[in-house]
Amino acid sequence: MRVSPSQVESFTRCGLRWLLEVAAGAGSVDVVRHFGIVIHAAAVLAAEGATDDLIGDRIDEVWHHLDFGSAWYSEKQRELAHQMVSKFLAWHRQNPRDLVAYEESVRAQVGAVEITGRVDRLERDAEGRAIVVDLKTGSAPVPATDLDRHPQLGVYQLAVMLGAFERFGLTEPGGAELVQVGKASLAAQVRVQPQGSLADDPEPGWARELVETVAAGMAGPLFQARLNPGCRHCPVASSCPAHVSGSR
Repeated sequence: MRVSPSQVESFTRCGLRWLLEVAAGAGSVDVVRHFGIVIHAAAVLAAEGATDDLIGDRIDEVWHHLDFGSAWYSEKQRELAHQMVSKFLAWHRQNPRDLVAYEESVRAQVGAVEITGRVDRLERDAEGRAIVVDLKTGSAPVPATDLDRHPQLGVYQLAVMLGAFERFGLTEPGGAELVQVGKASLAAQVRVQPQGSLADDPEPGWARELVETVAAGMAGPLFQARLNPGCRHCPVASSCPAHVSGSR
């Protein structure tokens, strides 16, 4: 059974949506996904030492390949993308940690479950511990009360503990971060949402237990529809019994 950190998060939110989007291939390309492509490309260029001007030019070059439905809306979103990238680049320049790798593959084993995926940024803090950074372009920040048990960040840290980045000399997690660059960010800068070190958590086994529970649920016969904040933009709501449009 293979699971990714992002799939653990999506299944935890709503098992039915995970089934329809991931297992059945439902869903749709949306503006947030376009922004994700652009921001991640900008992050790679920044890590490779590209100047701000060059990154801005590259955004303009690829923008016409993204479908926003109309020219005026595309232009409005392009301006927003430039604002997101500017916030990210400012954070990137001020970040005191060492950037070890970017767009790096993850592979770790939990019993019969294999964790696979990719991290946006893998960094080393002053104490030599691994910090996994995940870039987000969404419109809603994660509630502060949920960060300590954020599934995706927790699974990334678990992968560190299991030796996923031992090749870089990183075997101890020092925490993980969501870096919000979209509407969930602050007005003039990114919003950094950190999760404390899994090794220092009073219940460090919670991430491992979550992976095992989610893997068992993915392999099971029942997929529960759970109401959550993501319901507002769910592309499969018409097939969901928790919504009026899907109650048939």
